[in-house]
Amino acid sequence: MKDIIINQPHLQSVQQKCGSVFLSAISWLLWLYFLLPLFTLGGWLLGVKNLSDEIRWFGGYKTLLELLWLYGEIIALIAALWTLWTLCLFLLHTGAEPASNAPVDDRQLCAAFRVESASLSNARASRKITVHFDDHAIITAMDYDGEE
Repeated sequence: MKDIIINQPHLQSVQQKCGSVFLSAISWLLWLYFLLPLFTLGGWLLGVKNLSDEIRWFGGYKTLLELLWLYGEIIALIAALWTLWTLCLFLLHTGAEPASNAPVDDRQLCAAFRVESASLSNARASRKITVHFDDHAIITAMDYDGEE
């Protein structure tokens, strides 16, 4: 499965790369934000003086429980929004027309894959074809074996 676009960053658009970086950064920041009170509590239990003062300043264990309840509500809200978004996308694409099943002629195939029409004819006449690609998924060569 080496051909999946997520494993081929040079094939991703700038928008896909920016979106990936943005979502990764937001996800890590959320994890850190949610775990910070637990790190503070752990430090307090281990006797770190600065964290002990912070626990007292924020209201102690009761405040931590209130914060954990708030975090649970936030996670539930995110899950509900994600489910709603998925449902909306599903409903939008349910009635969508399928891709066109119009036949494609040889000229269109050659233009799409940037090959000559002679190469296409040779490929159809062969039993085994080896297609060589460059790093940008462009066909560089085709080897025809076992012609009929």
